[in-house]
Amino acid sequence: MALIVPDVSEEDWACKVYGIVDWHTATLVDMLQHRAKLSPSMVLYSLLDGDCNIVDHLTSTQLNDLAATIAAGLHHFGKEGDRVLLLCDNDLNYISAFFGCIYAGMIPASGVHIDVMRSDERFEMVANDVQPKLIIGPRKILADYKASHKELNCKPIWVPLEVLFNAKNKIAIRGNNHDVAFIQYTSGTTRNTRGIELTHRNLIFNLRHQAKSYEYLDEKYSGLSWLPLAHDMGLIGCVLLAIGCGGECMLLPPKYFIEKPARWLQALSRYKVGMSGGPTFAYNLCTKEVTDEEMQHLDLSSWELALNGADTAQADIMQRFCRKFSAVGFKARHLVFGYGLAEATLTATRTQRRVLPKFRSFSRSALMAGFAWPSINKFDRRELISCGTSLEDQKVVIVDPETNMPLRNGRVGEIWITGPSIAKGYLNRPEETEEIFHAKIIGQNESYLRTGDLGFLLNDNLFFSGRISNVITLRGKTYDPDDVSGVLEAACSDIRPNATAFFLADLEDPVSITVIIELIKKPVGSFDTIAQIAYEIITKTYDIWPKTIVLTRPGGVLKTPSGKAQIARTRKALNENALPVIKRFDYEVPDLPPPLTYEQARVEVEKWIADATKEWDEDVKELTREKLVNREVDSELLLNLRRDFESYFHIQIDPSEFMVACQNYNDLCNLLANQISVTVS
Repeated sequence: MALIVPDVSEEDWACKVYGIVDWHTATLVDMLQHRAKLSPSMVLYSLLDGDCNIVDHLTSTQLNDLAATIAAGLHHFGKEGDRVLLLCDNDLNYISAFFGCIYAGMIPASGVHIDVMRSDERFEMVANDVQPKLIIGPRKILADYKASHKELNCKPIWVPLEVLFNAKNKIAIRGNNHDVAFIQYTSGTTRNTRGIELTHRNLIFNLRHQAKSYEYLDEKYSGLSWLPLAHDMGLIGCVLLAIGCGGECMLLPPKYFIEKPARWLQALSRYKVGMSGGPTFAYNLCTKEVTDEEMQHLDLSSWELALNGADTAQADIMQRFCRKFSAVGFKARHLVFGYGLAEATLTATRTQRRVLPKFRSFSRSALMAGFAWPSINKFDRRELISCGTSLEDQKVVIVDPETNMPLRNGRVGEIWITGPSIAKGYLNRPEETEEIFHAKIIGQNESYLRTGDLGFLLNDNLFFSGRISNVITLRGKTYDPDDVSGVLEAACSDIRPNATAFFLADLEDPVSITVIIELIKKPVGSFDTIAQIAYEIITKTYDIWPKTIVLTRPGGVLKTPSGKAQIARTRKALNENALPVIKRFDYEVPDLPPPLTYEQARVEVEKWIADATKEWDEDVKELTREKLVNREVDSELLLNLRRDFESYFHIQIDPSEFMVACQNYNDLCNLLANQISVTVS
């Protein structure tokens, strides 16, 4: 039984009868203590080895006791409110250490992944940012890191877990619902990692709605995760959700999945797990690397919630996954998609369980111009998947990031969110917190979180379409690197999954488009052939010309611990000759006419209109609102005028804005000129 009731009207009754926690007032200490009281022998976590055998486990009572013991030990070295950096493997020690800090009234910092590339670099960045009083973890791990990082400016106390396990007393400080529970460091996809202050209220509200939307209020939860425990989805969406829902979460250390993706599916099959998931690249790896022989031993019929987060390149990948694994019991209706980010605790939107996902085709050129319109041919088609609807008691809106004005359904803009899941802010960054967490829509007083992500709404369903900091804007159109990556991977099997980067090498030079491509270990095609395929695909699909294509060995595209490309860091590493380059190809970029200023565009527009309307009976310069209302002007002519203009100048125009502008010739010219010009600062 879930610990978190679904409806406000039931809270008082349920809390009295069952001792169920109320997200308005409870803390994580309440949540674990209630679980230990209601289900003392329930196995919450089981740890798997490389053969998917269970090698360790924790019951709710064991975790409650361990947390209280560690908390008592921590108070020999620090006090309530101190920050503690977790430095553990992806095993049960991480969970015990986390709750030990929570029970001590201290604030754990999560976000250091010790078994990934460049973990030392990330550790130093996080440690110097969070300034922990204590660093805790197994003795061996602490010794290794302490020897390598003697110059940390925070001068922390390094405390082995082995010492804390031997504390003689037990304590549990409940804390306050509005207090910071822990600090989750971002993955660093679009900027340097940031510490996010998440309160108990943020967490329990989000868990409550996850439990409800996944229908685990009365049904027993069974989950499996290979995700890093230092990542928000691994820690919140798996570890904490198991306590809130009541059930076992099996943990497969990430290294075992990366070494052999089939292990994930083998564990799901062996233990008949109902809920598991990961980023799109994980499904892609399984589709490409699970062999026919391994398939013979799989049974995925029990996997009823296959979770996947927002990703612009996911539609084709997820459809291929469904086709391949349908033979072993997997069904497309078991896919559950969502959108979320650490700044919103975890989940912001989600699709419904047991409902077929909404794969929708849109015009790529229209999306690049800011409109979610149907595709008109297969060459212009880009498939996206609905990320579902907003959590109850929260709100998702689409906003023009330049004007802070809300956009109507079908317009692409920045995703903004408000509600109880929105974190307190960034640690020690008051200016950024004010800018990102307290944004205001023009004419409203409510504060919103600016996500930095692009998307649009259709029938209350959110579609994610890219990240603002990653997109390249050329001649009024935006190009999404994830879209380019997906198109390239589909075109050439020698390109590694989730392993291309597309960016401007020189931010001041709009024609310095660079593409970095990681190759599989033993490519079939020659390097020249692979580069030529990539060049032709990009020029034909996007009508742009790369200046440089770089082929690299694995590791050429820098990634977050969860596998997302870090464009800015990859660009920097390329400029510093720090990537494992195999071969570089440079191309001549065609001379394109310079973009028009507004004044030049106005001249061009008036010439074009004059020529396009010369056969009209009505003088276009005499357009008025009255003539439109009285139908003195043929609306079909105006419709064709818009389409012809879009075709001639290769742009997209909002039909409603166009019709409003048609009430006045000057307004019409102004609208069209702004569409094809650039602002000169």
